[in-house]
Amino acid sequence: MIGETVTSGHRPRRRLVIVGNGLATDSLIGHLGTDHPWSVRVLGDEPVRHYNRIMLSPLLGGETDLPSISPRDESWYRARRVTVSPGKRVTGIDRRRRRVLCEDGEWVDYHTLVLATGARASLPPLPGVDTLAGVGGFRSLEDARRLRERCQARPGARAVVVGAGLLGVEAAVGLRRLGADVTLVHRRPVLMNRQLDASASALLRAELSDRGIRVRTGCDPRRLLGATSVTGVEVEEGGVSRTLPADLVVFATGITPNRELARAAGLECGAGVRVDAALCTSDPRIRALGECCEFQGNTYGLVAPVRAQAEVLARVLRGETARYRDPAPLTRLKVSGLDIHTLGPVDAAEGQQTLWLSDAAAGVYKKLILENGRLRGVLLVGDVRHSQWYAHALQSGRDLGALRDILLTHPTRDDAHETGLPVEVA
Repeated sequence: MIGETVTSGHRPRRRLVIVGNGLATDSLIGHLGTDHPWSVRVLGDEPVRHYNRIMLSPLLGGETDLPSISPRDESWYRARRVTVSPGKRVTGIDRRRRRVLCEDGEWVDYHTLVLATGARASLPPLPGVDTLAGVGGFRSLEDARRLRERCQARPGARAVVVGAGLLGVEAAVGLRRLGADVTLVHRRPVLMNRQLDASASALLRAELSDRGIRVRTGCDPRRLLGATSVTGVEVEEGGVSRTLPADLVVFATGITPNRELARAAGLECGAGVRVDAALCTSDPRIRALGECCEFQGNTYGLVAPVRAQAEVLARVLRGETARYRDPAPLTRLKVSGLDIHTLGPVDAAEGQQTLWLSDAAAGVYKKLILENGRLRGVLLVGDVRHSQWYAHALQSGRDLGALRDILLTHPTRDDAHETGLPVEVA
């Protein structure tokens, strides 16, 4: 019975309730391990257990299936004393009685509550975005199912993907694999402008074009066309208004943290649910992590910080002292064989140096940002063999001055006098 403390031998186990069942929850349970003082219940609003959202693009494109991207079986949860309740949407929090209300009327008691409610696609306020069929985001199994069914019902469907960030690029690739006629629209001149520079963007653009994806940069959507279903997107490009025909439109224009549950309960919120370095909200009995939370003014949409938060919170829940700090996010993308890894800033600030190597014919581009001999940023395209070494070097703050001449080509060699290919210094 949910209102009772679960016991194991003579040691009572406290009730830990987690709202949400995405990457943050999966990482948290994994880091908690099997030896912890909690009886855990996970309440997820999707009708399935945890699946790897990173694999939504291959799922959309038919390269994988749901069982293959659902890594946890019943024994994994049982070993960690975790009960998962799929399709269990939480609608309210009673902080005074320490319990949450589910949509089906069930009250679930907690000693500690963790909010891992994630985020949703942020749709721009364009006419028709909320009313036309064939328009939406790409964040969930339901989104992938909807897009797949629409493409299958319309062979050669015309798809417009708005936003060429990480998710937009993945959506475009998945739709192209389904046989859709895809146009990727981006407001900025540089694709994935938070992770890439102009040179890396050019390589990515060439790869996408080779796969049959049209890319339009400097292109700003103005409105959606259609009576009941979308038929096109009106855009402004170079000061000229034009219409892109569309049977479906996918917006990948950012995310909005799901903070509504926390705000309704009176928790302190900004853009997300505000937490301290121990992932504690303004209520000491409630923690938050992942895409729904806000720490020191930052919100999160990449994997690295979410996993780092999960590790910290797991230690806190085991009674240890741990504090979160934002890591330099390592972003990995693979587009039809083109590997891209980025870590930290990709443009040098004042007082920093840039080392770069480019081989367009081989599809290879490497760029390192250094400051006083220490690595501050990494951008690798095509050749990503040493990305983990660079990540360790950046996080450790190691002085790499002695390795400068080989840093782009053979960074793991100890002989600092051996040179590789020529290195340009900006």
